[in-house]
Amino acid sequence: MSKNPEEKDAKMWSAYGLALNLGYLIVTPILAFGGGGILLDKYLNSFPIFTFVGFILSMVMALVVVYMKMKDIVVLGKPKK
Repeated sequence: MSKNPEEKDAKMWSAYGLALNLGYLIVTPILAFGGGGILLDKYLNSFPIFTFVGFILSMVMALVVVYMKMKDIVVLGKPKK
């Protein structure tokens, strides 16, 4: 029993949308916290400290956001909008 081609296409585009959304969810904290750490280090002339702290915070934040998104998908069967 083959599925309707339109249904397969809809699922494929849904998967592409989820992948793109997850990419934005990962990159945004890295740019915000990492870039903020770099700018703060330049302003305070203390190079590696805030850069490392910013990137650590960005990784933790990205992990939390992706975990919450995946939890919604697993529990509800679809992502929240």
